[in-house]
Amino acid sequence: MAGLAMTGAGMTPMAQAPEAPLRMLVERFETARTRFDPAALDRTLAPDYEEISPVGDVDTRDKVLGYYAPEAKRPAPPMTNSDIVVHARGPIGIVTARRTISPPNGTSRSLRVRYVARQAHGGWQLVSAQYTPMPPAKAP
Repeated sequence: MAGLAMTGAGMTPMAQAPEAPLRMLVERFETARTRFDPAALDRTLAPDYEEISPVGDVDTRDKVLGYYAPEAKRPAPPMTNSDIVVHARGPIGIVTARRTISPPNGTSRSLRVRYVARQAHGGWQLVSAQYTPMPPAKAP
């Protein structure tokens, strides 16, 4: 049977690759930010979460949750993640991605994002994120 492995207790679902839960965590985080969903962010962020914004500010968990309050919601341009690299080392996970923002004016900008996660209570939570602006590609 595909997706099952034999154990002493019988057939059980195969364990996910260690990268899959970390990729899902980052996706859940970015979706919650885009939707201004504080409940999803609350579940995703560790109590000691902090992030470094694209302008270099160090934001606490409370500040991040306040920034994404539903009443502060504003339209967000389409954003995508690419060049995703995942490292899982025991209870610590690191995800690095290129996040590209595509505003309507056609001048896409990219950020390099590093997410740090910690496994606790059977799941993963983000403890940190850092957003570093990338210079525009030079014309050939």
